[in-house]
Amino acid sequence: MLKNLVLVLALWFLIEWAYKEKIKPFLKAELTTEVPAAPKKTPVKDSTVVSKPLSLVKNLLTKDSVTYGLDISHYQGDLISTLNKRKDSLYFVICKATEGTSYIDPTYQNNCTLLKEKHVIRGAYHFYLCEYDPIDQAQHFAKVIMENQFLNIGHLPPVMDIENSSMDTDCGNLQTAQKNILLFLEEVEKITGRIPMIYTNKSTGDKYLNTNDFAKYHLWIAAYTQDLTVSNIPSAWDKDWTIWQRSDSYSFQETDFDFDIFNGNRLELRKFIRNTIVKKKTSN
Repeated sequence: MLKNLVLVLALWFLIEWAYKEKIKPFLKAELTTEVPAAPKKTPVKDSTVVSKPLSLVKNLLTKDSVTYGLDISHYQGDLISTLNKRKDSLYFVICKATEGTSYIDPTYQNNCTLLKEKHVIRGAYHFYLCEYDPIDQAQHFAKVIMENQFLNIGHLPPVMDIENSSMDTDCGNLQTAQKNILLFLEEVEKITGRIPMIYTNKSTGDKYLNTNDFAKYHLWIAAYTQDLTVSNIPSAWDKDWTIWQRSDSYSFQETDFDFDIFNGNRLELRKFIRNTIVKKKTSN
């Protein structure tokens, strides 16, 4: 009996010694050891982003300096149904709405509906044809984009698309052509309560939009270049631009699209949108 008691006590002392001298220090060391921080990853430069051009574009490599978007028409097919706002980093999409006095892009309504569901800022443009009455075109465009609240105060202003192919028929003399373009812009502004934008390129702008009457409208410039410089901007705007259509062959969802850059971050984009809302005159 005594022999068994001595054996039990000896075993107990051995276990206590092992715990205090070996196990406890080991556990303490393990529990208090800090896990070394993972090394910081060097940012990978996006090969699709260009370095800062001369003086026009804010540094495209700086976070939140610009905002990315697309513009589409029925030629691109069913893009919007696959658009993932978070994954694709696209903040706005501009859809073709109308052309001439009766044409409506067949994908416009569906695109707008899906963009609304996905909470993507949207816009709409009209392809101007100088052989048609400018007032009739403006009224057709305004009617389409205002139906079903496809145009509201949270979205981009209406856009007038003016290209060489818009003006390649008999549009009358230069003064008549310019007068009709201004009539379209003024009518759209009157009906929608939004100051419209002009989409054009350097050659068309310098030929038809070469006065200060047009420079008061924000410019969406088409220039498929690595850098955007003064040489790409129509002279009436000097160096001012709002949206840059940088590429007409941006690969997205295995399809090529027009890739656009807004000259500012997302807060600045929303401020720009607010500033295109026509302020109502107050009576004295």
